[in-house]
Amino acid sequence: MTTKSNKPIRRVLVLGGGIAGATVAERFGRAGLDVQWVEKEPVIGGQAAAMGCKAADVCLRCHVCVATDRLKAALRAPHVCLNTRSELVALTPGNNGSAYRATLRTEPNIILRERCIGCGICVAVCPEHCISIKNPTLYGGVPVLDLPLCRRTRGKACDRCAKACPVKAIDWKEQAQTKELDVDAVVVATGHQPFDPGTLGTFGYGVIPNVISGLDAEHQLAGQHCITRLSDGSAPHRVAFIQCVGSRSEHAHRRPEDTNYCSAVCCSYALRIARRMQYDVPETAVTVFYMDIQNFGKDFESFYTACQNTMTFIRARPVEIMAGSEGTVVIAYEDQEKGAVNTVEFDLVVLSIGIRPAPAARALADCLRLAVDKQGFLGIKGLAGLPQTHRQNIFVAGTCAYPQDIAATIGQAEAVCTEILKQA
Repeated sequence: MTTKSNKPIRRVLVLGGGIAGATVAERFGRAGLDVQWVEKEPVIGGQAAAMGCKAADVCLRCHVCVATDRLKAALRAPHVCLNTRSELVALTPGNNGSAYRATLRTEPNIILRERCIGCGICVAVCPEHCISIKNPTLYGGVPVLDLPLCRRTRGKACDRCAKACPVKAIDWKEQAQTKELDVDAVVVATGHQPFDPGTLGTFGYGVIPNVISGLDAEHQLAGQHCITRLSDGSAPHRVAFIQCVGSRSEHAHRRPEDTNYCSAVCCSYALRIARRMQYDVPETAVTVFYMDIQNFGKDFESFYTACQNTMTFIRARPVEIMAGSEGTVVIAYEDQEKGAVNTVEFDLVVLSIGIRPAPAARALADCLRLAVDKQGFLGIKGLAGLPQTHRQNIFVAGTCAYPQDIAATIGQAEAVCTEILKQA
């Protein structure tokens, strides 16, 4: 929520191409507002686009399919101009009665999406493997170029992709551009950064092959529709989930107040992934190491009871994670009842990582002159449940405001839309 203006809102700048940004862009476009949608990556989707469906015998309401539908709808919505590889570099007082003038910088795409036929030839011939297909559910087979990895970006000669393209969809003459837009309102929906468990050496992430993050598990579900061990591709039969990795901790190699909050989503996605794994391989034994389990919906109690019937819950933080024999992972933890340290061997360990503010959040807050909370999230949560920015017609939505799941993100974005449409 923010200070309202008496002037009608006709053009809105939406920052962020994830679920919150897509929800806002689609609804405003359908309402007839002029939407300038900005995403720094070459494709939209954010974190949710790389997540997989967790449905088992019934839908577990992870809302990944809903997120995909929202993203597709936003791409089709009228009056929406999508600016990919773009960032806001300045926001100044507007002209011609508009509240603000936004300055955007757009890096070249090189691969012309409107001309590309998705044949994949450029992907195959690139010597640096810096051309890939991202978010195929949204974009089909249209590839994107990772510019920092390209030989030409590093001053070397190479035009294999351009020569191989049968429809001349690769244009190396394309240049970065800067443009200015007058807008009446700004919605900040720039998302979050998943916690990097590699910063916590005791968890073995990146060192022990069969220790993965919850996001890695999501990527496996999205790509291969099952979760396997990295060491040999086999289905694990003994799986451990470790909760609150990078959340509710004062020992995460940063200021204590930066990590002592609950990330809200970890319990829900961990238990849903665990249920999916047991559905795929019924003999899978799941152990959950936790501090406490957060309620994440109206059907939580029945779902949690079902999980307790098939999983082992141990209220303890692991003391150490070690590599075992034949690719196994050994977890040492304190048995609080016996007052001793126990060790248990698993085939796979999943670290339930939390939500962190995006790396550029502080710089964006400075650009927009927005308040940040002590953890670095944008806006101050107001009594109405919407983050307050205390600036006229600037709103915040989604996980850039605070940790929340897909359903809550969509709900908050819808509430922001309602506030803005009152002035349209």
